Amino acid sequence: MNMQPESVLRMFRNGCAWWRATAAIVLCTGQVLAADGPKLPPLTTISGDPRLPGKFVWADLVTDDVPAALNFYRRMFGWTFQDMGGYLIGANEDRPLCGMFQRPRPKDQAVQPRWFGYFSVANVGAAERAITKAGGKVLAAPKKFPKRGEQAIFADPEGALFGVVKSSSGDPQDFKPDPGDWIWIQMLSRDGARAADFYRKAGGYEIVENTAGNRLSDYVLTSGGYARATIRTIPKAQDQVTPNWLLFVRVKSVSDSVAKAVDLGGKVLLAPKPDLLQGTVAVVADPTGAAIGLLEWSEALLKGGQ
Repeated sequence: MNMQPESVLRMFRNGCAWWRATAAIVLCTGQVLAADGPKLPPLTTISGDPRLPGKFVWADLVTDDVPAALNFYRRMFGWTFQDMGGYLIGANEDRPLCGMFQRPRPKDQAVQPRWFGYFSVANVGAAERAITKAGGKVLAAPKKFPKRGEQAIFADPEGALFGVVKSSSGDPQDFKPDPGDWIWIQMLSRDGARAADFYRKAGGYEIVENTAGNRLSDYVLTSGGYARATIRTIPKAQDQVTPNWLLFVRVKSVSDSVAKAVDLGGKVLLAPKPDLLQGTVAVVADPTGAAIGLLEWSEALLKGGQ
C-alpha cells in the first residue's frame, strides 16, 4: 500500500543534499558495524534455517539524537532496546526488528534522520552483481558479521537507499504481524515502471501491476507467493521529490497512535483519511524528523493496497 500526500513528499526533497549525505550514512554504518564492533544478534532463533529471498527482514535508523528517538519508539510501540556498543538493537516482544545508531546531522544540508530497510537474499555477492548490472550503486560492499550473516548497502538508479542481507540463522518466517511489528514497506519513485523493472532484475521479484481505478500502489513486488513491497510513481509536478523507501508499523488504532506520536514530540505528516484505506493509515515523523508509517491491519493489503 502506498500514498503520495505533499506532507509526506516534503520529507524526501533536496535530492542533491540527500546524495551527499548518503555517503556519510554508509560510512557511519560501516564504522558502527565494524568487525571489532558490536556483536549483532541473529535475525531469527527459529530452527530449520528458513530462507525467504525478497522479504524485508531488517531496518536501521540513522539519527542525530538517539536518546530522543529511543524514548519515542519505546513509548510509541513498546519496543525494547539493547545497547550493543554504539548500535542499539530494537525488539518487539522477543523479536529483534531494527537497529539504531547516531551520526551528526550535516550543518550545511537539509537532510533528515531516516529509516532504511534490508531485504533477504540467497547470496549477497550474486545480489551485488545483479544490482550493479541493473544500474544500482554499491554504497557499502558485502561484509560478514558474526551471528548476523553477510550484508551490503546499495542505491538504486534513482538514489533510493536499501540493504540486502543473507542471515546466518535464516529469515523470520512469514506471519501476520502483531502490533509493533513491521507490516509493510513502500517506495516512492519518479517512474514506477522502471523502478519495478530494476527490482525485478536486481532482486528476482515477480511484478504485479495494480490496475485498480482508485489504487494506492502502482506495482507490487512479490516473492514466494507473498507481496513484499509496493511502488508508487511520484506525480510529475513533484519533480523535486527524492525517491525513497517508507516503512510501516502495525498499530491497534491509527488515530490513537497519531495522537500518541504528537504527545511524544512527533509530527503528523499524513493524518488518517476516510479515502485512504478507510482511515487505517497515517505517516508521522519522530522527534528527530525520521518518517515512519502507521497501519491498522486491513484485508485491502492482501490486494496490493487498492
